[in-house]
Amino acid sequence: MFVAAVLSFAAGIYLEASRPFPLAAPALFLLILPFFIPFLIKRKQHFALCVMILLFMCAGIIRLGIVSRGAVAAPPEDGRALYEGLVIESSPATKTMEIEKPADLKGVKAIFRTDGALKINDRIKVFGHMREMDLTFNNPGLISWKWMKRLEGVCYEIKGTLVSAFPGTNYIHAWREMLARKIDASGARNPGILKALTIGDMSGVNEATKSLFAKTGTSHILAISGSNIGIVTAFFFFIARTLIRRSHRLRLRGDDIRFAALLSIPFAILFMLTAGSSIPTIRATIMITVFMIALFFERGKHMINTIALSALVVLLIYPHSLFSPSFQLTFMSVLFIVICTERFHPLLRIENRVLKWLASSVLMTIAAMIGTLPIVIYHFFGINPFSVAHNLIAIPPMCIAAMPMSLAGLILPWGEVLLRFSGEIVAYTIVILEHMNVGYIYPIIRPTVFECALYFSFALSLIFINVRLVSACLIFVLIPFSAGYTYHAYQERFHNKTLCVSLLDVGLGDAILLEAPEGFRILMDGGGQTRGNYDIGKSIITPILLSKKIRTLDYVVNTHPHGDHAGGLFHILQSFRVRHFATGAYFGRESRFIEMLALLTEKGIPLEIWQKGERIRFSDKMTMEVLNPPRGISTENPNNASLVLRAVFGNSSFLFTGDIDREVEERLVMDGTPLRSDVLKVPHHGSRFSSSPAFVRSVKPFLAVLSVGKGIRGLPGDDALMTYKSLSVPLLRTDRNGFIRVCSDGERITCASFRE
Repeated sequence: MFVAAVLSFAAGIYLEASRPFPLAAPALFLLILPFFIPFLIKRKQHFALCVMILLFMCAGIIRLGIVSRGAVAAPPEDGRALYEGLVIESSPATKTMEIEKPADLKGVKAIFRTDGALKINDRIKVFGHMREMDLTFNNPGLISWKWMKRLEGVCYEIKGTLVSAFPGTNYIHAWREMLARKIDASGARNPGILKALTIGDMSGVNEATKSLFAKTGTSHILAISGSNIGIVTAFFFFIARTLIRRSHRLRLRGDDIRFAALLSIPFAILFMLTAGSSIPTIRATIMITVFMIALFFERGKHMINTIALSALVVLLIYPHSLFSPSFQLTFMSVLFIVICTERFHPLLRIENRVLKWLASSVLMTIAAMIGTLPIVIYHFFGINPFSVAHNLIAIPPMCIAAMPMSLAGLILPWGEVLLRFSGEIVAYTIVILEHMNVGYIYPIIRPTVFECALYFSFALSLIFINVRLVSACLIFVLIPFSAGYTYHAYQERFHNKTLCVSLLDVGLGDAILLEAPEGFRILMDGGGQTRGNYDIGKSIITPILLSKKIRTLDYVVNTHPHGDHAGGLFHILQSFRVRHFATGAYFGRESRFIEMLALLTEKGIPLEIWQKGERIRFSDKMTMEVLNPPRGISTENPNNASLVLRAVFGNSSFLFTGDIDREVEERLVMDGTPLRSDVLKVPHHGSRFSSSPAFVRSVKPFLAVLSVGKGIRGLPGDDALMTYKSLSVPLLRTDRNGFIRVCSDGERITCASFRE
């Protein structure tokens, strides 16, 4: 019953995040329904249980609603002002600050983008203007970073200049700085990894090392998580229990475990503070604390309820955690470890303690892998089937030896020797992982939430297969249902009779996916790179393709080599199977595009140069006509060398225009080029130098779609927008409508967008 209530609470959070409710209705239910529960328990117990579960769901809706809507009540300042506050969260490119001045904005949280080395609890002053954050990259199946921030109650962004920054007076901050300096002064190898293991500072870990741990499935070791805090707490639990067992009376009463659990809690909290008090470490500490309290009250045997209580406490404090990978991975791994240990550990009848410990470690590692497999694929799109072996090799030296030894080296007066020895252990482990770095599979088709639920249903059914009711459900419900679902998905993919054109929301850039009958797939352009190392191809296009079960692209088409059209294609060409790559005759000098051409040669992908007059037949029902550029073009403007393509599917047609300007539009009209199309992709992101009235009249579209985002003032231009309005052409925009999908069966055209 309690587990069902916690799941209902989580469902309420999910519902509120998916489609916000008016909070008045669930609040009314929460106030009125409890008065009926005592009466219902006496008369209709089952109905009373349903009411209690409904109450927990209403509580989840209200809890997230309070956090996500509460911060919006504070209006941003008009104009530019000086903002002063504390850094409460820090990443390499973005800081979150809690404002203290101006006084009327006290307590409001806002993000500030800077590459400066600001740390948590630093006091900063920023001169600029504050505005509400706009949600960007609105695509189905993707969790927007800004959307997550809004769920946390961070709804504003300050754009301006960092005036000053001073280290905070917080004692914990000073303590962490002192520990970091001690690691640097010790002369130990891999100081960045030692900082990550002890104080949760990942800034010193290079990208190559992060990639190595990610590919071997051991990246959780570098991030302070439940396993790290669990190992530290278990270490102090063992010491406390050993000391308490010296008391003959406590040992006979069996209180050694109870009091050892209670004494271990302060050490878990101290390690959390030392590790930076990030949200994942706080969640893990809450879970460990709840478990230790359960042991003290001798409720530790009810592990499932203990896990459910931990989840409830975390969600009450941080309701947005439900959508974070760390929360999902932590609880699902622990849940499956508990279930599999209780189920299979009694079968390990091994007398030798070392062999039994090894078998238990293998069992727990496999259980954690089974429990987290779909979550890992959903969020990270890759797995390593040998990660069980990698974890068995990496966890003992790094988590059981190097981490406690490093902590001891930080605390003891002459701990430099221990720190250097820990660095050697880490270096030795890295060498082993480098030699074992094989088997990483990327990318893998991405499961939906429903498919993840189906996977867990199968996994639990197989674990409890000897229970008659479970085996009956497996044989007569799950297997037939899964077979039907698989058949339906196959029919949708390979026997669908419609052409769907999707404009991905990639900000200021173009990325268009064409899904034709019989599983034929074309990706036209790949957006660009926004800030720093953020890769549109990896972070946006890849998960969308994998969500659609696409690992093979028949064609990747680049209309022209500008970064906002080609920037994300490098990752796609590198990671996916691409049968053909097509572009126009103008290559230009874009360095990223030249690298992409070299990658084509390396991977053996055929390069096709499309020019005006060519017609590519993809099937009996679908063809692509190339309308631009003409042969022998010579232009200083790469935009006007863009491929202009007209896709014909049955009696429906789509015109893709790249970034052409009025010069090319006028030439196409004057040449009598067949431009008439049902759907027009607006040229050059709606620039005022494109979408001339004569061109739009020649196309005569029933619908215009515009891929645009913030970044360049004047895009889209008022003149271009007025052209479509004056000609009564409906216009959908990715900056307002998000992901846009237009489908045709050859006769009838339908459209939908992410926000509508």
